[in-house]
Amino acid sequence: MDPTTAPRFDAGDILLIQYPHTDRSGSKIRPALVVSGDKYNRGDDFVIVPISSIEPKSLRYSFPILDTDKSFAATKLKKSSYVKWTKPYTISGMVVIRRLGCLPNSILSEVQAKIRGVFGG
Repeated sequence: MDPTTAPRFDAGDILLIQYPHTDRSGSKIRPALVVSGDKYNRGDDFVIVPISSIEPKSLRYSFPILDTDKSFAATKLKKSSYVKWTKPYTISGMVVIRRLGCLPNSILSEVQAKIRGVFGG
């Protein structure tokens, strides 16, 4: 990515980012899903939620992206993963390493609906 220009991404894009630890002790390269609307994403920042390949004990706060789904290949994820929709995070396009793939609109809509529920919407 060009370090002088913030890239533009769309809702549903799956990105590889330098993701900070919540205690700010460091960071790791991890996938994340862009969940903010395309109009908002035209600025310098956008909202993401993390994606993990570790299966949670409960799906109550995670949304599965299964490698058995017919649209899985478009995500470019290596294996079944889980969207941690309760952990939205605003980031700068400058921390994006690259775009991996995208999530189908039908699944993106379900994830966005769960996030709106966190805020009472």
